[in-house]
Order: sequence, then C-alpha cells, then structure tokens
Amino acid sequence: MEFLQKKQQEIIEGLYGFFAEQVRCQPRRTLRQVEAELQALYVRQGNDWTGRGIIGDNSQMATIAGLEAVRAACLETLEQRGDQS
Repeated sequence: MEFLQKKQQEIIEGLYGFFAEQVRCQPRRTLRQVEAELQALYVRQGNDWTGRGIIGDNSQMATIAGLEAVRAACLETLEQRGDQS
C-alpha cells in the first residue's frame, strides 16, 4: 500500500507541476483542456469491464485528482483576475 500512496502522490504533484505555468499564463485555455481530459477520464473510469487492477485504478484516480487540483487552480486564478466568462 505504501507503493500505491507514493505513486499516487507522484502523479498528482507531477500533473500540478506540469500545468503550473499554463495556469498562471493561460488559465482559461488550460481550464478547457483539463475539463476535456477529465470528461474522458471519468468515462474511462466507468468503462472498466476488462479490469485495470489495483495499480491501474490507483493511477487513474490519482490522475483525476491531479487534474481536479489543476482545474481548481484555474478557477481560482480566473476569479482573482475577475474573469468570470
């Protein structure tokens, strides 16, 4: 279980770090990109008829959590800038 938690944290931090500059410079565009990816991931999460296994499930949940954190950062940045469109 320690491996799964470590991997999950690595994925979340990696995604947040990857998008940090984009959130700062282009939050609206990044928000659209992340929301589209999240939509696909949520569909994929429900389509597990072949079974991903515990590692695959953990990785997918971490990816979703990381992208949700990026989404929240985009919304916060837009709110701070007064961009509600």
